[in-house]
Amino acid sequence: MLHSEYKNIVPGAKRAYLFVHGIIGTPNHFDDLMPLLPEGVSVWKLLLDGHGKGPTDFSRASMKKWRKNVKAAVDELAESHDEIYMVAHSMGTLLSTEQAIANDKIKGMFFLQSPLRLFLRPSMPRIVFKVYLDRIKDGDVVALAAKGRCGIIHSKNILRYIGWIPRFLELFEKMRVTRRDLKALKTPCIACQSRIDEMVSNRSAKILRKNPYVTVYELEHSGHYYYADDDLALILREFKKFVG
Repeated sequence: MLHSEYKNIVPGAKRAYLFVHGIIGTPNHFDDLMPLLPEGVSVWKLLLDGHGKGPTDFSRASMKKWRKNVKAAVDELAESHDEIYMVAHSMGTLLSTEQAIANDKIKGMFFLQSPLRLFLRPSMPRIVFKVYLDRIKDGDVVALAAKGRCGIIHSKNILRYIGWIPRFLELFEKMRVTRRDLKALKTPCIACQSRIDEMVSNRSAKILRKNPYVTVYELEHSGHYYYADDDLALILREFKKFVG
């Protein structure tokens, strides 16, 4: 399956890495990071409820279900591992923050594009329509990345997307709650934030920096899904340190 969950629990492993994708995202978002993981650790790339399927399936999911997905995975890993490390993109960073505050077995986190504040750039609607209409030129790396990292099976019936509205309203509320609760986070965290993100405001980086346990790196030439070569090199360098 194109967007599928991956789970490899190593018997006797002390350390586990849990990957949590964003809203309408995919576990495949983390493929570039996987070769850097050390041997002998457990790895779980979650597929959140309603993802990997069609738009109607996504509509039937909810923030409550996604929170339960992540909590259940953390609780399961905590039963057999001494240390859990969270790796997350977008909405996954909000869900991971909640768990890190609640569970002291989470020893570190690695975030990509944490959406604590939104700012929709003019490029965002253009990217959405390119993906929806499936009219993307070969050289349009930003739109191609958005298409490749979308974990919902495409449908041209626009009515099937109406049910997405409540899901995004729940996301906005979760952002607000995370901004409020972030001061309680005492888990070391590396956060990579894109300066020209199509939907995440640069104020998100400023909010993260207010927490002394969070180290923020800014990606100068990347978006929410697309990573320029120099920024990807930075991500890989810091992730290698993180897993080491």
